Amino acid sequence: MNWRRLYAVIQILGTVGCISIAAAGLYSVILIGICRRLIGLSENVSVFAIGIPSFLLLLTVFVRYLPAHLRKAGMLSDAPEKFGPWFK
Repeated sequence: MNWRRLYAVIQILGTVGCISIAAAGLYSVILIGICRRLIGLSENVSVFAIGIPSFLLLLTVFVRYLPAHLRKAGMLSDAPEKFGPWFK
């Protein structure tokens, strides 16, 4: 593995991972707040029964679909596979 390919892999994993964790956390906290206000759930129930499952679900969705949108926006380099066989 050469340095360009390693850089592309680290950039993709770091960027997608950080943005996915931050976005999933934000939306989970918003959902927890809505459930506590509208439904009247306690803090423990809303965090453990709603917050953690929604965080994990949103995290998998973001990790799956976010790289294409970030690449289209120009925030990511090309995929490591596009560097060609000479960079393996």
